[in-house]
Amino acid sequence: MDFIPESIINLLQENPAIQQLTSSSLTIQLTNARVTYLDPYISHLKTTYLDPYLIQPLAAMLASSMPDLVSVLILALVLIISLKVLDYARRVVMFWVTLALRLVWWGFILGAGWYVYNAGLEKTGRDLGWFYGVTKGFLERFQDGFEGGRRSGTGGYYSGGGDRGF
Repeated sequence: MDFIPESIINLLQENPAIQQLTSSSLTIQLTNARVTYLDPYISHLKTTYLDPYLIQPLAAMLASSMPDLVSVLILALVLIISLKVLDYARRVVMFWVTLALRLVWWGFILGAGWYVYNAGLEKTGRDLGWFYGVTKGFLERFQDGFEGGRRSGTGGYYSGGGDRGF
């Protein structure tokens, strides 16, 4: 603290507000802040909005002779809250699924880039050609088996084993 003059440090240390803050504990300060600021604000909200617009109408409705209407309203409220909770759960699940899929995608991209870097472009091209040929052969064999099953009426896949006398 060489850049702050000594006179300013002494002035700050002699300030009564700073002395009170440094001498009292955190719990006392938080309790004082709650009593001073939060409690009057909450009581104001309760008397201004909660009592006249929510508590009194619900009390009058519950005291009325139409309990069926109250039951329907409570059921509608429970339905709305349930739908909100389910929507939130859906969003959370979709976030994690999307995050996992993005991690897999970028992992694949980085892995492919690492493979190309280590193996070189020529070997990577040969490997991609081999993979394309294997995939194309598998799909053709699968399609032939599917069409062969339709022709023979078995509805299954073509095994490709030929006629072995089975």
